[in-house]
Amino acid sequence: MSTPTREDQQQAQETLAYIRQTMESAASFTAVSGWGLVGVGTAGFLAAAASSRLGGVANLRVWIPTATFAIALSMVANAWKARKLDVALWSGSFRKVVWVMAPMLAAGALLTYGLFRAGQTALLPATWLLLYGAGVTAGGTLSVRAIRSMGVVLLLLGAAALFRPIYGAVLLAAGFGAVHVIFGIVLVQRHGG
Repeated sequence: MSTPTREDQQQAQETLAYIRQTMESAASFTAVSGWGLVGVGTAGFLAAAASSRLGGVANLRVWIPTATFAIALSMVANAWKARKLDVALWSGSFRKVVWVMAPMLAAGALLTYGLFRAGQTALLPATWLLLYGAGVTAGGTLSVRAIRSMGVVLLLLGAAALFRPIYGAVLLAAGFGAVHVIFGIVLVQRHGG
């Protein structure tokens, strides 16, 4: 039996690094924080209540800061969970989730601007729920099954808001509040926080 040469050892290390990188890119993103979703859902409930009190279902002075807060909270909570699980937050899977969701969130922001300027604010709940639901569903294909299910529920609520805009306030509270809290608790129970 011969001893591996330095070149053989280096080639083996490079092969292992390639396999590790490939597996990381193919793995699902499991560092979605259930507690983060619960926090986002709580903020969603508060925003829906505040927006309704101020006389508008989709009051941008309430919902834009809430969305900004929710994104920041999600980032911090997911980073905390990733550190707790000792997994890389900016893994191949997470990068793919970001790339899948970002265009839909950008489309939602642009449509919000256009619908607001056109005075069509009654369509904002449907727009937000549909695009966010589509993004979560697509991103969920790279994550745990509960995230995909959450996206489908958001899509259904968005469809209801489109056909029944009179219930926009209730559907926003359900989607950005209750759905996040419920699925957040599911993640806490099944996937460790």
